[in-house]
Amino acid sequence: MTTKTAVQFRKTQATSHLFDRLKQCRRCSRYSCLWDDRCLSCEAEDSRSAVPEQAGAVLKHRRQTGMLAVGAIGALAFLLARNAEQMILSVVGAALLLALYIFLHKRYEPILYRRTLGRLLLQDQQKIREGLLLDIDDAEADLRAEDFKTAYEKFREIGYFIQDDSIKILKVYCLNKFILRSDMDLELSSLLPNRFDKDVVEYMHEIGKVRPQLITREVLDYVMKYRGMIERLPEGRDVLTAAAGAALRVKSNLHAYRSLLLDHAQELPKERLLRLCRLLAEQPDADPELTQKARDAVKLKYDFDPEFQGIL
Repeated sequence: MTTKTAVQFRKTQATSHLFDRLKQCRRCSRYSCLWDDRCLSCEAEDSRSAVPEQAGAVLKHRRQTGMLAVGAIGALAFLLARNAEQMILSVVGAALLLALYIFLHKRYEPILYRRTLGRLLLQDQQKIREGLLLDIDDAEADLRAEDFKTAYEKFREIGYFIQDDSIKILKVYCLNKFILRSDMDLELSSLLPNRFDKDVVEYMHEIGKVRPQLITREVLDYVMKYRGMIERLPEGRDVLTAAAGAALRVKSNLHAYRSLLLDHAQELPKERLLRLCRLLAEQPDADPELTQKARDAVKLKYDFDPEFQGIL
């Protein structure tokens, strides 16, 4: 049996936009979504800045260039002036034009910033992709070194940008190396691949113990799709029972996952079975077969429990 370790995950930063998670090296222009202060490409220290900062720097440079252009026009007009009156007019005109330029730039700065940011991201798409691929190489190096915690934390950041099955399965592989706790920042539905994977089922089994609320409808649909394959695994029955219990959080799931509830009613824990009985009691004639299954489960395990008396 593989020994699992207790870990405390690095906090992941909440951002308003996906691009807020990117940083670019000012020296080699390499993009990364990881937290290292040292650039993994050129190894420069403290050289990385966030993409919004880069866009702000570009906008600032353009503003300064525009101001210099206005100043140059004013200087040229001053040099070409034929008399003192024209000199004064050129200076006043240049000052007014500069003031107007600054006013308009400040007024429309949010629009100009968004446009600059969009252009930066659009023209650097290939660079961003190449940077993320280097991030994957870095995470895989941690995986090979069996530093599963760091590898997972890096794959978690990469997963915000690349959501294919390979990244999901690598994240699950790492998560299965840890002792999971209810207070951990865990995920499940975002890890579901487009195919059956036994490591995902193993992870789902642990989630059912510590964070059953993560078993959402998307997870239930995955369970139903691969139900037969899941049942053949050592932990399969437990996973299906946990899924049946989770389905009971929503009343409409009685019909959607009826077959799952029929097969696992007798294995439900007390609190979930009580929930099933109460939902069925609201419409006692809607599903006689499931109602009878629930009655049989109560009679088998909780026949004299006062909480079940008079419900069905």
